[in-house]
Amino acid sequence: MRLRENPLVSRSVLITVGLVLALLAVQSVRLGREVLVRLEVLSTAATDSLQWTLSQAEIEQLKLENAILSARSVQDLSQVRREFDILYSRVATIRESRTFQSVREAPENAQILQRVMARIDRLITYIDGPDEALLSGLPKVSEILRENRDDLRVLALAGLSEHARATEEKRLNLFAILSRLAWVVLALCVALGLTALMLGRLYQRGRRLAERTRFAVARMRAMITSSLDAILVVGDDGRIQEVNGAAETIFGYSRGEAIGADMAGLIVPDHLRDAHEQGMQAYCAGGPPKVIGQGRVQLEAKRKSGEIFPVELSITASQSAEETVFVSYLRDISERIAAEEELTRTRDEALAGERAKADLLTVMSHEMRTPLTGILGASELLDGTSLSPEQREYLSAIRISGDRLMAHVNDVLQLSQLETGVDFEHQRIFNLSDLVQELVDAHQNVARRGRNDLSLHCSLGAIDDVLGRPVALKKILISLIENALQYTSDGAVSVDVQRLGQSDTVEISIADTGAGIAEHDLDRIFEDFIRLDASYARSSDGTGLGLAITRRIVVALGGEISCESELGEGSLFTIALPLPASRTGGPASAVGGVPTPEQSGAQALGPAPQSANNRQRINGAGRILVVDDNEINRVLVERMLTSLGHHVVMASGGAEGVEAARAGCFDLIFMDISMPEVDGIDASRQIREQQLAEGTQIVALTAHVAARDHARILDAGLAEVVTKPVSRSTLAAVISRRMRSDRPCDTEITVASQLSVSAPEPAATTGQTAGGAVSHSAANSPDQRSDIAQFLHALGMDRGARFLVGYCEEVGQFLSELRSAETLDPALRQEAHRLAGSAAVLGFADLREAFLGLEHAEIQHVPDLTALVQIWDQASQEIAECLPGKATG
Repeated sequence: MRLRENPLVSRSVLITVGLVLALLAVQSVRLGREVLVRLEVLSTAATDSLQWTLSQAEIEQLKLENAILSARSVQDLSQVRREFDILYSRVATIRESRTFQSVREAPENAQILQRVMARIDRLITYIDGPDEALLSGLPKVSEILRENRDDLRVLALAGLSEHARATEEKRLNLFAILSRLAWVVLALCVALGLTALMLGRLYQRGRRLAERTRFAVARMRAMITSSLDAILVVGDDGRIQEVNGAAETIFGYSRGEAIGADMAGLIVPDHLRDAHEQGMQAYCAGGPPKVIGQGRVQLEAKRKSGEIFPVELSITASQSAEETVFVSYLRDISERIAAEEELTRTRDEALAGERAKADLLTVMSHEMRTPLTGILGASELLDGTSLSPEQREYLSAIRISGDRLMAHVNDVLQLSQLETGVDFEHQRIFNLSDLVQELVDAHQNVARRGRNDLSLHCSLGAIDDVLGRPVALKKILISLIENALQYTSDGAVSVDVQRLGQSDTVEISIADTGAGIAEHDLDRIFEDFIRLDASYARSSDGTGLGLAITRRIVVALGGEISCESELGEGSLFTIALPLPASRTGGPASAVGGVPTPEQSGAQALGPAPQSANNRQRINGAGRILVVDDNEINRVLVERMLTSLGHHVVMASGGAEGVEAARAGCFDLIFMDISMPEVDGIDASRQIREQQLAEGTQIVALTAHVAARDHARILDAGLAEVVTKPVSRSTLAAVISRRMRSDRPCDTEITVASQLSVSAPEPAATTGQTAGGAVSHSAANSPDQRSDIAQFLHALGMDRGARFLVGYCEEVGQFLSELRSAETLDPALRQEAHRLAGSAAVLGFADLREAFLGLEHAEIQHVPDLTALVQIWDQASQEIAECLPGKATG
């Protein structure tokens, strides 16, 4: 059986023979060059030079001796010295020249040369001496030269003998090199013969390989023909040389139509043809390829019908000596692109829904909380006035409904924040036992109202301090404790806290003896907007988000929550959280103060030192700066602060707030965030950079509730974030934490005249009784559709009337500017936003919506103002009815 030839073995043998030939050729060239160098050395006159120099040394000595014998006077001494210098140079040449190195290296020659140089040195003492000394010493010089004559003769003969020996050695070396060169040439001839034989074998094998290649080409053609992708072979002249059946199907051309046709004119769309030709020209000129050899590229192609369709294209260049051939693989991806577009459209619709949801939450955050500030603030101020029992009942209904609405808004907003994965606070060290005890103590009144026993058992070991997120933990425990108390009456609720062994996990259980939950509902209670059946849910109302939010917070903290319950017997909620014990301890104030429903607007995100001195300031008067662009919110906050006994300075914008801080001294600053021109963050930064309120803390008072907004505010250097609407108790709590204790502002301070410095006003004003009640004509207006009466009652008739007149003038001015404007520039949109906030507080819902429509209008030109003017006419008429005799403009 014949062994199959291995192309790799043949190639390795050929490479080896080639390397041997190259080495032999290099070796022969090297030896040839060495022969030439040797011959050149042998052909030089080194021998003649050596013989001449040695002979001249003897001759120069004889000349020197003759000059000495001929010297009779001082004038003849110059000839003696000249002959000595020549002799000296000859001897120096023998001593220093490389030509005489082999002569000097012989031991006997070295001794002779040493004696000759010693005599020369002795002669120098005479030659370089005075003329009289040299003339008198000529006999001695002659004697020294006679001693030197025999040594020079011996040195010359030894030099000639040594040089003859060296020359013979070089000739022998040349003979050896010539012998090696002969062997190398012989080996080279043998290698050339073997190479010729191998090339003959390779030629035979090449013929066999060519036959195999023909068969391979036939198989490849069959594969190409059956390919589902279009394959085109194009020459460097741009004409198609070969196509397969798939190309005929995809493009609609027959093979006869395609072969020889210009590829660009056949399948490249018109709008891509110039780019295609430029790319081919750049590639042929040696430029970097953009499509060729770059893998799969998505482009467009053209069918015979003229239809443009997307293709996935891959081009490979195959170069030969004659030409370059381009092999193109094309795949029709019309269906895939259609599917991707459908997916993209579906995704965009989903993203649009998410954006709409985010926009809705943003509106709820700002536009709903801002008017709620006015409603809840006004109701709280009304509560401090003289009211009839029926009015107090109405006021209670307003406050309860407002608080309930605020709770619903907060639940939805917090759920959205948790869905986005916002990290609501940083970890810090706190006392877990104290935190839970404060929560239990805070809910004892609620427990007593339901005739329930609320108890706590805490077993944390020797260390109560843990590392965690106390604000989030409070939210969890408040939700679970209130949930247990809400569905339990005449029973018991117990809170159990224990550390699991020596681990970092703390398990907290809240058990109740209440209504319980059916087994089939246990898997649903942590879902969004889930409220169970009537027997369980009718005792309460809400959004159904409480437990859903609780579960998300637990998961965000890296914990787990579970529930065990039996209908009619009670429920057990258990949470397990990683709360490592800490021996370093932490300030109690970091978690002190359990938030009540009235305090929920204050977000204690920053440090809140509560020294005893600070707590005493609640009952002491302080100077407080309030910066807010919404006049209603500004006025309500001012009334709350003045009712707490503080002196208030108000600024209607960030720039005025900076000037107020420059002109006066304050114990605390409340700063709104969203304001035109200079916002709250920028104003706070200017105050800090200019050192206008050293030692005074700045608290953000804003309708923004998103955690990312709070983080941005705190990063800007504000001490704390208080969200609107804000209550009097919340302001009191913030003042106790943040008001500076060194009392730098006890002295009287002059404030810029453009700022409003407010103090408590007399209770009795025009249209108001001494007790603060609204006059009968204003309080009982028929078909009252707004909150103007409550607004006037809260602020006082005179002050409220001044505001309403000013508001009417502002709206009139705004409408006038709109009529003369061509586009809705940012200033007009900002003014619409401000007027919308005031309209919301006054209860003009339609007017508020109209202003917000202008603020958020997608068009740039001013829209038709007919509807807005009609709504404003109705609102201004209602204001006129509440303010008889006032001109509303």
